[in-house]
Amino acid sequence: MPLYALEYRYVDDAELVTRHRPEHRAYLRQIADAGQLILAGPLAAPGAGGLLIFDVESQAAVEELADSDPFQIRGIIAGRSVRQWTLSIGEERLGPSSTTGP
Repeated sequence: MPLYALEYRYVDDAELVTRHRPEHRAYLRQIADAGQLILAGPLAAPGAGGLLIFDVESQAAVEELADSDPFQIRGIIAGRSVRQWTLSIGEERLGPSSTTGP
């Protein structure tokens, strides 16, 4: 399957982000355990957003997973973008299920 990068931009409300982070992370852990989410973490500026890497069949599948994220449901996501991503270096760090490019 191809890999996809999902970038979130959060609203400017650190208290709202902090309050719902445990629910958001529990959801991400669930989809990671299912093998759909490969990597995830916040971007450099606290509360600015996050980057998630998915191993799913399509961009539509990423959008569907993002729509179910508690951060999306609670209004914390101010914007998001999804792009197909090709892993070219570091495959051995992710394990055998990762898709790689040239």
